[in-house]
Amino acid sequence: MNALSSSRGQLWTPTRRRFLTGSLALGVGAVAGSSLLSACGSGDGGTSGDSATIDFWQWYSPQEGGSYSVAAQSTWFADLADEWNARGGAQVRLTYIPIAEYIEGTQLQSAFSAGEGPDMFVISPGDFLRYYNGDVLYDLTDALGSAAGDFYASAMSSRTVDGRVYGIPMESEPLTMFYSIAAFEEAGLSEGDIPATWDQLLTVADRLTTGSRFGVLFETSPNVYQNFTWYPFLWQGGGDVVDDSGLASAFDSPAAAAALKFWQDSIAAGVAPRTMQGGGGGDLVANLASGYTAMAQMVTAGGSFLEAGAPDFEYGMFPLPVPEAGADPITDMGGWAFCVNKNSANAEAAAEFCAWALAGEESVDRMVAWAFDAKKSLPVRKSVMQKAADEGLFEQDSLMAYAAFDVVGLDAAALDSDDTPFGRGEPRFTPEVVKAVTDAVQAAQLDGVDPAEAAGQAHEQIDAALAGYDGAPLGS
Repeated sequence: MNALSSSRGQLWTPTRRRFLTGSLALGVGAVAGSSLLSACGSGDGGTSGDSATIDFWQWYSPQEGGSYSVAAQSTWFADLADEWNARGGAQVRLTYIPIAEYIEGTQLQSAFSAGEGPDMFVISPGDFLRYYNGDVLYDLTDALGSAAGDFYASAMSSRTVDGRVYGIPMESEPLTMFYSIAAFEEAGLSEGDIPATWDQLLTVADRLTTGSRFGVLFETSPNVYQNFTWYPFLWQGGGDVVDDSGLASAFDSPAAAAALKFWQDSIAAGVAPRTMQGGGGGDLVANLASGYTAMAQMVTAGGSFLEAGAPDFEYGMFPLPVPEAGADPITDMGGWAFCVNKNSANAEAAAEFCAWALAGEESVDRMVAWAFDAKKSLPVRKSVMQKAADEGLFEQDSLMAYAAFDVVGLDAAALDSDDTPFGRGEPRFTPEVVKAVTDAVQAAQLDGVDPAEAAGQAHEQIDAALAGYDGAPLGS
């Protein structure tokens, strides 16, 4: 099989993996929900743990199988807990919640609403305001100390309010496009056919579509992850959800209508499906490796899920297409953060654990291992990024080099810079604003509503939701 190469950039050809790159932009995760927490803890601590245990809810460990299960990620969390517990004091207990529950957010929300939230948990920027405005999050600033300055601003800003830190990010995951090499070759497509614009993507998707396979897949489930994957197309056209004040909608714009129409056109043309397989659009094993689609969006960590769930599947990656040639190839940078329940009887110990695990002096090697060996997500600390570069890890790992230098646009000679030319941190919005965007995407994508009309309706919903708003600032 001949490796595809890209006229837009350099080709890397790791063992069993081929990556198309461009001269293009850090990370994802997202948790969905439709309302603010109705309760956020109880007077007796509001935690499911006891006085000697830090109950840590997350979707990595102990591994229970499924498309999102990666043994290296489960082991990393288990080793982290074991190392901490060997120190004595409050013990960390890992509680595994399936990713579907985390994406929909129902189990975590329900626990807090019942006053039984865990001592610790992970959330994405997309759901930060649900928990901050719900008065759930513990202030981690003092526990983090001067280590806060080691984090990239794009990762830390969405977890900070008035200079105080309420979540410590563990990674940054840039959104990109994955494709099946076999599907491309079967359709007679070559390196010159790698789509750079929206129109080109739809054209290529049409050639890849068969009676049993769709050409491209965009998330259709109404949740924060869908919003996360749609935002870059809004941004690429110069649009946004709210204005610079963060208190008024900016959604009724040509950019919003165009981005909505792009996704609508993919469904109308029959090149994209209305339903997802497996665990949703991000489940590359169930959707891409299975042959259900030939191209799909996912964060670069999707490579680790494919490696674990479909080790013989050959795939490539290319940057998100843009509205027209010459437009900035903006992408979304998500990722998860450790957070602490402020009502936990063990909040102080849990905060110490968070800082030790993700920002302690001895944690650099640990976070390099998470980024390069376990998750395939970019480091959010400058010292970790520099350590990886000094050890030549980017030369050894083409996926990570592609994520850092092509998708995000980092300068290899200035890894201590906060500048990510093509990467924008995943924004944080209230559940009401999230739902307004979701409703617009769903209406245009699946119901055939005129995109400009859908954008206008969402604009009114957002303005109504922000009238009198007095919570933490919105945006990225």
